[in-house]
Amino acid sequence: YDDSNDTIAIIKSKKLLISQKFIKPNKPNLKFYFFMKFILSIILFLFLSFMKNKKKKEKEKKTDYYACFSGMDKKENRYIRELIEHYLKLGVELFILGDNNLPNTEKFADVIQDYINDGTVDIIELFGSSFGQSALNNVTYEKYNKKCKWMLFLDFDEFLEVHFEDKKILLLKDFLENKIFDKCEAILFNVLVHTDNNLVHYDNRSLKVRFTEPNYNLGANKLVKAIVWGNLNKVIYVDGKPNNSPVEGVEICDSKGRKIERYNSYFLDPPVFDYGYLKHYTTKTAEEYITKILKGTSGNHPIM
Repeated sequence: YDDSNDTIAIIKSKKLLISQKFIKPNKPNLKFYFFMKFILSIILFLFLSFMKNKKKKEKEKKTDYYACFSGMDKKENRYIRELIEHYLKLGVELFILGDNNLPNTEKFADVIQDYINDGTVDIIELFGSSFGQSALNNVTYEKYNKKCKWMLFLDFDEFLEVHFEDKKILLLKDFLENKIFDKCEAILFNVLVHTDNNLVHYDNRSLKVRFTEPNYNLGANKLVKAIVWGNLNKVIYVDGKPNNSPVEGVEICDSKGRKIERYNSYFLDPPVFDYGYLKHYTTKTAEEYITKILKGTSGNHPIM
């Protein structure tokens, strides 16, 4: 009887028992896991801090102008000086105005040549073209965004006022430098429509003197317009979309500094008037409203 096979089997069996006794099964190394988690969290924190500081430095970067106004229109010579003087008091330093009057008719230069001469106003001569306001916004943003810390893309009948809880009217810089806007790349302001105040005819007084009473109940107050931080390396407006609508990817806030995740590109409902709004002199008197209807549109910009 040859028991060599049985002997080999016993030896192998003992080796297996020994190996099972002395070789422990692999267990997760919790110390290593928590160490790596800690290292990754530090890396993430440093990266986010770097990006935050980079953005802060970009916002603190010195520009030629703190705030610039950009817009286009036609047949606004009655009102354009009041517009400029209102925004100068607010702290706007440069106006980029698209003059879309028809050839051989009135021109903005007829009434604001002094502001053109001293460099306060840059005129873009459109003169009856179908150049859209969204397209103009992109052109002016591309040309001026490195020169202007903030750019206001507004209409000629929209007069911005900004304040906090005490309702004291502020300079634009005092308003925008508040920490609530630190992360905002575009700020939306609701319009507040001022109607005719029962006036019928134009009488040469200023808009702010004639139309003192807004109508808080109008659905048109849901409309918004944007002011946009300069130095963004992206297209701000898309032609064919509402001229007040920054494209996706821009950090958008309301006038109280609250981030807006999703919004209808033309409306902000309910309207926000607490910290600032646009006085919208859209109709003026009955006589002036008829004139407005007859003038048509400036480019593809709607009458309202």
